[in-house]
Amino acid sequence: MSEFNIRVDELDEESESECSCCGRPIHEGEGILLSDEGELAYYGYRFTEGHETRFTLGVVAVELNGDIQPGMAVVSCHSDGESLIYTVQDPEASPWSSTETLGPVLTRNEILEDNVMPKLFSFVDSITAKDKRLATHILSSITED
Repeated sequence: MSEFNIRVDELDEESESECSCCGRPIHEGEGILLSDEGELAYYGYRFTEGHETRFTLGVVAVELNGDIQPGMAVVSCHSDGESLIYTVQDPEASPWSSTETLGPVLTRNEILEDNVMPKLFSFVDSITAKDKRLATHILSSITED
């Protein structure tokens, strides 16, 4: 992905709701990962204030012809103090469910073994670095740890 100018288009304002386990604010946002060639992926993120450097991303790849590739990869992310650690989630661990537009939440097996979304981790790296809302959360959480 380094041969392209990668950027994000942050869609709408971040929304906020309340965490059922602790009452803290949950922040959610959406965006599009883009290159000079066009759209690469649609994504959504979710994090709860005070839950250390933890967040979840839902990523849906866009095919070269511009069609959405059916199926969403859900990745939970956390910091070990030096790096971000990514874990692909199965559908039952996802905060999101299947939708008519985006398709089902993909299983770990489909993503990791069947190679349904080969650029997933490059997408996740780019999203976490380029989405200012998410990057601000990550940086502020790391400095608090």
